[in-house]
Amino acid sequence: MSTITIIGTGLMCNALGYGWTEAGHSIRVGTRTPDGDHALRFTASFVGGYAEALDGSDAVVLAIPFPAVKGFIEAHRQHLDGKLIIDISNPFDHLAGNERAAAEFTAEALGTTDMLVAAFKDNFAATINDPTAADGKPAQVKVAADDPAAKAALEPLIRDLGLRALDCGPLGNARYIDAMVSLMLILDRSHAGFTMHTGWAFTGLETTR
Repeated sequence: MSTITIIGTGLMCNALGYGWTEAGHSIRVGTRTPDGDHALRFTASFVGGYAEALDGSDAVVLAIPFPAVKGFIEAHRQHLDGKLIIDISNPFDHLAGNERAAAEFTAEALGTTDMLVAAFKDNFAATINDPTAADGKPAQVKVAADDPAAKAALEPLIRDLGLRALDCGPLGNARYIDAMVSLMLILDRSHAGFTMHTGWAFTGLETTR
């Protein structure tokens, strides 16, 4: 099983951390407020500062706001080498025009696209632990990366959550996923009462394989 560090303590940290601990993975949590009460839904093997949380992990989930990602990487780049980096951050209005993906800025900060993957960007936290929320079928996790090894490393982690990985091509294609998120929030509020149990699905795959 893997040791996964989640940076951030919000809804996605709780959803992913709970799902992966249930699957037998060890979860370390990095926070800028180590002494705070983070009300985690799962038992983490470590909760503390960013640098300490990164020690000994195989994968790192960037579950912090997009504007904080660059600074985090620049401060902790030496602790990220060789790890799978899972960027789940969403830019929302910070990238006007949607000309580049948030994950492309992450790659610039890292200095490489090796072992970097954009994923979980259009998955509401509520659907992570309820795999049948999407009309009774496991939700899709859209994955974009330049590095095939990064995709291969992430796919079993997605399966361990009871979800399905959908390969969306190179890292730059994450810009299209980023753009879907704002509309998803609007539709969920308008048509589902902001339950956040909805999501996008690419359908017809079962009939074409």
